[in-house]
Amino acid sequence: MNIDIKHKHAGHLITIEGHPFKANNAGMWSLTEIWQTLKLPKAKAPGRWRGKEKDRLSQSQNLDVRNLGNAGHRALATKRAAIEYAAWVSPEFKDMVFDAFEAILEMPEVAQAVTDKMRQLGYDHSAALLEREKDNRAPALRAMNRGRSLSPAQKERQRMNNRVCAEANRLRKAGHDWH
Repeated sequence: MNIDIKHKHAGHLITIEGHPFKANNAGMWSLTEIWQTLKLPKAKAPGRWRGKEKDRLSQSQNLDVRNLGNAGHRALATKRAAIEYAAWVSPEFKDMVFDAFEAILEMPEVAQAVTDKMRQLGYDHSAALLEREKDNRAPALRAMNRGRSLSPAQKERQRMNNRVCAEANRLRKAGHDWH
């Protein structure tokens, strides 16, 4: 008997600097792909990450780093390990990666799915709180963004992010998988 169990983050898409990154079936993102695509400094390659936090994440199976010989390293990370790697790269990059993961939770269809599941499990009060938070968050975010002026680079990033998300939604609605 073959049981195929997908991780809760399997197939989830995050967007960093306008580039989409998709989790594998184990719910892990390729740090190597992120590093290469975003052209992060060579000194910040995932294979060069050292320290107690990296060791702890490897031992708890949140991080899988493999030496591929001449081909370099391949590093796969859970959400937690991806954020910790980003913190090692720089505080600004950590904020960017954290925001990319938070954007998933702010998607209306994800919030609705979480609320429905909580109700299904009998957590009606928690589901009601989540709905209320979602309803209150949208106007607050709009108000905050109204007074915020973006730099040209931030505007371009936002424009690209919106295009990528729109394309992903279009493909998802058409029944295609996003790659």
